[in-house]
Amino acid sequence: MEPPCKQPRISAQSTPKDVSELVTPCYIGYKSVIQRNSERMLQRAKQLGCQLRPHMKTHKTIQGGVLATDGTKRCITVSTLAEAEFYADAGFEDICYAVPITAEKLPRAAQLHERCLFHVCVDHPQAVEALCQSKANKPWSVFLMVDCGYGRDGVDVKDPTSVQLAQRLASSKGTRLAGLYTHGGHSYDASQGIEAVRAVAQQEAEAVAAFARTLRGKPYCLEVPIVGVGSTPTCSNPPNQFPSEVTEMHPGNYIYYDTMQQALGSCSEEDIAVRVLTRVIGAYERRNLLLVDMGWTACSKQGEDQNFGRLEGHPELKVVGLKQEAGLISSRDGSPIDFAQFPLGTLLRLEPYHSCAHTKQHDKY
Repeated sequence: MEPPCKQPRISAQSTPKDVSELVTPCYIGYKSVIQRNSERMLQRAKQLGCQLRPHMKTHKTIQGGVLATDGTKRCITVSTLAEAEFYADAGFEDICYAVPITAEKLPRAAQLHERCLFHVCVDHPQAVEALCQSKANKPWSVFLMVDCGYGRDGVDVKDPTSVQLAQRLASSKGTRLAGLYTHGGHSYDASQGIEAVRAVAQQEAEAVAAFARTLRGKPYCLEVPIVGVGSTPTCSNPPNQFPSEVTEMHPGNYIYYDTMQQALGSCSEEDIAVRVLTRVIGAYERRNLLLVDMGWTACSKQGEDQNFGRLEGHPELKVVGLKQEAGLISSRDGSPIDFAQFPLGTLLRLEPYHSCAHTKQHDKY
């Protein structure tokens, strides 16, 4: 099945006997690595006393969702309403739409709200009022987003109006405060190593836990059932212990990982589960360049300053440029390429710089 929102899917047609039979460019995944990554994160959440609410935006597949939820098909995070509908159609429950919702999306979201356990997120008074005044048949389940230092979205926990938003959600007949949601996205900027990532993870957890304590304590005495944290770096290298208030973690990229995550210390090269498969289609010795059938339509433009990823098994080569349907490869140090090693048709595998972006370029793998 290919859903109307063009989510990637596992190809079940004409399964080749060997990778060499695949038409390139294409996307391949190592199922054993995907499964291992999924199992490790499930175990890590258990050790930290958390429910894992895995994000689906990296892989966007039913198969990945089943692995990430340990077969339960419950408690997931999505980035678009199309993703939410895709998973609801496949029988998934307890779905969190983890971007701030606005009024024009409510009619579409209401259909999900009626058919399954579905949560929306807010961080603005207008969105809160739109939910409180909507004509839904049952109260909306709402997460209040918290800024833990990332600076992208979420309420400021030091601003008194943030408490007022939580009170409004808790007191309205049209809404139910499901809890707090935060995303430590600034962990991707922690270039000083694993301890820097762990420091962000601690900051992330403490910020949302402190706000939960404020809301639960006097004089507010609000129920805050769920307190969620997470990014792949902070969940791959979390603190030794979360504050007791934290109940959920919601990483997503970990199911595939990539060279960016490896550089952050989230994984090893053996944990990177996907590749863009491409073939040499041209060789130009005078310019010291190989041409491949992988353009930005096959791996995205993200990570250009990091050569879009790493060519597996060929540390001497790097991708130096991408056009729409073709790419250029040269030597990493400027030395002459051994062109005899790369006749036309040679298969190369690119370990993606950012697997979320690379995956989105393919509708099957």
